[in-house]
Amino acid sequence: MTTALTPVERIIFPLDLPDWATAEKFARMLNGHVGWYKVGLELFIAEGPPVIARLKDIAPDTRIFLDLKLHDIPATVGLAMSAAARLGADMITIHAQGGPAMMKAALEKAGETKVLAVTVLTSLNPAEMDELTPENRQPGGLVSLLAERALAAGCHGLVASGHEVAALRGKFGPTPRLVIPGIRPAWSQVAGDDQKRTATPSEVVGDGADYLVIGRPIRDAADPVEAAAKVAAELA
Repeated sequence: MTTALTPVERIIFPLDLPDWATAEKFARMLNGHVGWYKVGLELFIAEGPPVIARLKDIAPDTRIFLDLKLHDIPATVGLAMSAAARLGADMITIHAQGGPAMMKAALEKAGETKVLAVTVLTSLNPAEMDELTPENRQPGGLVSLLAERALAAGCHGLVASGHEVAALRGKFGPTPRLVIPGIRPAWSQVAGDDQKRTATPSEVVGDGADYLVIGRPIRDAADPVEAAAKVAAELA
């Protein structure tokens, strides 16, 4: 577990937005109020690789989490990781379901960038997971299996839901970085929520999470800066 993190440093704000103009507004607004900006597929595809340099220019002290979830044959992922790592992001995601060879190919090309393996998407509910992997029906079985493979391959951390944090810490100890999406503070109201395995900030940090991806509760608030401050206060 990453130690000595301040509450603000734990907060990852996802810039899951359609264009640079909208992303820039939030990046400037939340600069200093969150520790990370996450760039996912929507913004990366819309604006291209230069979006990373733009963010670094306007928020040089905010770290960048490039959430591409790379998943392809090992050679392709290795080449993609090499190109992505040159952009200067601090963390980049791959899919653990790509297998050990794919994960090792990504790690070989990542340079100083930390590679995190996505275990199971938080949009999948337990019933859907059972259908996909009937042999892993014990609670957290698929997540645990994928996490074990990812860490054996050398990945620096894991992306999982808040439901699995305590089990992952118990099994793998303090070293892996744990990044947890699907965070929903008790005070937030998220309409049409597609996240099925959610948890509150204090719950997941208490269980051993390092970083929390908190999007809509901050983005959709009447005052996003105030919402980010409320999350930080809960973590403190």
